[in-house]
Amino acid sequence: MSIQPIFPLGTMLAVFAVLFLLTAYFVIKNKTKTAERIATLARLGIIYLLALIIGMRPVMVETRYEFATKNLDVLFVIDNTISMWAKDYNGKKERMEGVRKDVNYIIDELAGSNFGLVTFDDSAHVLAPFTQDLQYIRDLMDTFTTPDSYYAKGSDISIAYQDIESLLLSSNRKENRKTIVFFISDGEITNGKELRDFTELGQYVDAGAVLGYGSEAGGKMKNSYGSGNLYDYNTHKDAVSKIDEENLKKIAEGLGIEYMNMNSGNSSLVGNVELIKESSKTIIESGSGAEVKRDLYFYLAYPLMLMVLVEIILFSRRGRL
Repeated sequence: MSIQPIFPLGTMLAVFAVLFLLTAYFVIKNKTKTAERIATLARLGIIYLLALIIGMRPVMVETRYEFATKNLDVLFVIDNTISMWAKDYNGKKERMEGVRKDVNYIIDELAGSNFGLVTFDDSAHVLAPFTQDLQYIRDLMDTFTTPDSYYAKGSDISIAYQDIESLLLSSNRKENRKTIVFFISDGEITNGKELRDFTELGQYVDAGAVLGYGSEAGGKMKNSYGSGNLYDYNTHKDAVSKIDEENLKKIAEGLGIEYMNMNSGNSSLVGNVELIKESSKTIIESGSGAEVKRDLYFYLAYPLMLMVLVEIILFSRRGRL
């Protein structure tokens, strides 16, 4: 710890000594009880001392420090099939409502990173290669609407594999970059195809998570034509979408990242994002010319204000020192 006085230290000490001696003279001269005079002198002495220390501006000198670097490529892969609009997120809300909330949280926390966005329904779409335009990603999320149920051909969560691979390879060609993937889906495959093995892509992924939305009980989906719920002609009842966590866990295992069920809250996501933030920090040593001085005066400002307030109250009540 060191000091950086706002005025020459000798001048400050001289002013402090003069003020304290004058205060002591007038307090002792006052015709009050000895105990009161001692208490008054002690309070005013503390006020002067706190002011002196604040004026000396104590600072903590750190010989190394951390700063966040913009070395992250964050890829969102988002399932936008009809089932992602099922109403079983956090009660009876649409799953996509939770997706928007969690994506915005990730964007806020990892601001400064490059963000990419791939979506898939009947086909895959690269909506945004890696960009630092956060608002653009948010605006794209707001354009998501319920797919047309008439043209839906069933869902396949492997359909975006090639687009994911292309963006991951692009990220890995950059020097000193970390590639983060958030794969967002309910895990359902309804077109009869087998889930593709994502293990080959794991070598390009540094961190992230597979985020699962939906419940085991499932949820109904609104018909895109506004005529009630989506109808299942096989069961002759309203169609129900249920989360398939086995598929999501296989994708997470292949990519080498964690699987999280987001219907139970986002506390696990918060921890995951914090680890990503910590891993993206660079430590600079003092030998490299880095030195940070952190002010400590504000720790003394609060007791100083309290002491002054007490003295004002006592003075107004008694009309004297």
